[in-house]
Amino acid sequence: MKVTIRVKLLLMILIANSALVLAIYIANQIAFEKSFAQYVQSNARDKMQVVIVKVVEMYKAQNGFSWVRHRSAQLSEIMQLYRQVNGDNISRPPKRGRKPEDAHSSGQEYRPKRGNTDASRLPPQNEARPGRKGPPRKGERASSNRLIFKLPNGQLLIGKADMAHSALWLPMYDGDDNAQTKGQGELIGFIGIENGTLITSRFDSIFAKQQAQQFLHIALLALLVTVILAIPFSKYLVQPIIRLRRNARRLAGGDYENKVVLNRRDELGLLARDMNKLADTLAQNQTARQQWIADISHELRTPITVIRAELAGMIDGVIAIDEAQLSSLYEEIERLTNLVDDLHQLSLSDRGALTYNMMPCELSGVLNRCIDKRSTGLSLFEITMRCDDKLTLHCDLQRISQLFDNLLQNTIRYTDVSEQKSGQLSISVTQTSEKTQVIWEDSSPSVAAEQLPKLFDRLYRVDSARTRQAGGTGLGLAICTCIVESHQGTIRADLSDLGGLAIIMEFFH
Repeated sequence: MKVTIRVKLLLMILIANSALVLAIYIANQIAFEKSFAQYVQSNARDKMQVVIVKVVEMYKAQNGFSWVRHRSAQLSEIMQLYRQVNGDNISRPPKRGRKPEDAHSSGQEYRPKRGNTDASRLPPQNEARPGRKGPPRKGERASSNRLIFKLPNGQLLIGKADMAHSALWLPMYDGDDNAQTKGQGELIGFIGIENGTLITSRFDSIFAKQQAQQFLHIALLALLVTVILAIPFSKYLVQPIIRLRRNARRLAGGDYENKVVLNRRDELGLLARDMNKLADTLAQNQTARQQWIADISHELRTPITVIRAELAGMIDGVIAIDEAQLSSLYEEIERLTNLVDDLHQLSLSDRGALTYNMMPCELSGVLNRCIDKRSTGLSLFEITMRCDDKLTLHCDLQRISQLFDNLLQNTIRYTDVSEQKSGQLSISVTQTSEKTQVIWEDSSPSVAAEQLPKLFDRLYRVDSARTRQAGGTGLGLAICTCIVESHQGTIRADLSDLGGLAIIMEFFH
């Protein structure tokens, strides 16, 4: 099954937003439970302050916690106060109708009903179980948060060890019985509320459940909104991609005129602009290829036409077969051969099939040999060369010689010289730690500044100044470009101070 990018994008948005909503829901639940538990515990501390004051008073009156024991009247009084603080003002009636006050007044210790050995375990009569109204039924255990006491060293005075784990422990200081010294003085012990860290109130539990349900409803609503918004949003993101895909199809079919207009500044807008540039480049390459074929056919047809006409004239007896005519035929064949050789060399360079044997070469020696080879054509030139004899370049000797020879041929063919006016050629070579620069300048004629970048195009000529009279193929500078670039260098043309062209080459080390 083919899954489109819109479906993938929609799924990614839904998964990411679902994970985000789930994380927020869990974080809210944890934060609410923690905050609500702190609220419950703080509420319990505030309620227990009266009980703590009473315990501290008894501690000082009894000189210790000796009264904290089973069946102690003082402990029963603390429990009664604890029940009142929690909203229970009804105490368990004493056995046989006697009241606790009567027992105290008669000097007798009040003892609870036999079988209930822990005064701290006496539940209030009307305390309700969480989630249900009314007193607990017969046979059910009442949910009462019993009091536990322990000394500062952790020794339990009353209560069991398993009760201490979930208890809310409140410290007691000997200054707690005075509002001005509350929380100050010596630590005398701790009073704990069993299950004091848990939410046991029926109303608190209902409120917590309501908050959890509301959080869940909000999370589900957020997911629904995400789904509703993700569908048009994914379509909005995918629509320009579909347009780019259609344009790519047109480019593949050869239609380079159609452009994609996206008024966006994001990556899709950049991609649209790059695709439009690609269309322009492909159109230019197509035009250049067509022009290249036309130029090659023209260059080949010119010498072939001349050779054919002269041979036809010789066969018909119109043209005499002598040394001059044979020399003319040989020159046309030589021109044709040079053109084919240059085309072959350019094709090898384009395919990367040209081999280069790199070695250190002294440029002054290479230049002098090339100049000596072309001494006949340079007889009417004033040559100035500035190159250190020890200056070396890591290059291919054969290719670098071909580079300089092509530049010399270009200078000889396209520089105005005569017996009355000599041409000028200036060669300057400088070298730094980063590059070697060669500046090749000749005298007039020159070319227009806007035509300088086109001089290195294949088969390009400036007919007004540089013609075919000397038999050039129009590929010399293009071959120079291939050689320089193969040596990790750059080549460009500029206007010369001598009135002609300046070819600037830089070879980076």
